[in-house]
Amino acid sequence: MIAQVDEALCLLIRPHLPEGTEIRLDPPKPAWEKENRGRSLELFLFSLHAATAEEAGGRDAGSGGTGVTPARRCTLSYLVTARAGRVHEEHTLLDAALCAVVAADHVPAGLLPAGAGAGCLPLRLSLASTDPTDLWPSFGIPARAAFVVSVTAGVTG
Repeated sequence: MIAQVDEALCLLIRPHLPEGTEIRLDPPKPAWEKENRGRSLELFLFSLHAATAEEAGGRDAGSGGTGVTPARRCTLSYLVTARAGRVHEEHTLLDAALCAVVAADHVPAGLLPAGAGAGCLPLRLSLASTDPTDLWPSFGIPARAAFVVSVTAGVTG
């Protein structure tokens, strides 16, 4: 499921980014300051937990509109940040990713990767209230502009 969510999130955001922008799933690291890798949007999965009823969309969210119950759902939280030659370029990349995420409350079924299977429930998206500022010291690098997106996913049991 994690790899499928990674891929679906990348497929959702990619069309909104400037051509040539790489999407990476690597964790932030001190070497970032020295690397010159061009433009990239970084999606780092830093948390995975059982979905609350609110994250899952309420009491009847277990069926995901498919009529299939019960369902096990979990929430994956991604730190979204960008790297580019200038801060303005990084902000442009973050803006594009943010617009892609807030424009949808779920990942469209057409973007689910092949092999997700008929039992795969809709991937719900939300802008998380998590403050990413607290994450940066654990990476050993200064804070950067970032936001957190949560994806609530699951498969039928």
